[in-house]
Amino acid sequence: MVKYKCTRCEYEFSEEEAIMVPVCPDCTTGHNKLYRIMHSGDLLKCPNCAWDSTFSDPLHEPECPKCRDQYLKKIG
Repeated sequence: MVKYKCTRCEYEFSEEEAIMVPVCPDCTTGHNKLYRIMHSGDLLKCPNCAWDSTFSDPLHEPECPKCRDQYLKKIG
């Protein structure tokens, strides 16, 4: 089982607890709260570049469930 430690608030949590955020595969936009991947009908659109696709295509990266920070350290 993968465990993470947040580098901001030092909260330790398992991979199941992590909030998985869709991230643009072209420019990695998605963690910033002001620039999240936008839902438009059946498509996901990146607010930063011209990428758009279906719901199955974006990358998903974990965030801390406590403070929503993206910078995590794997500890297990």
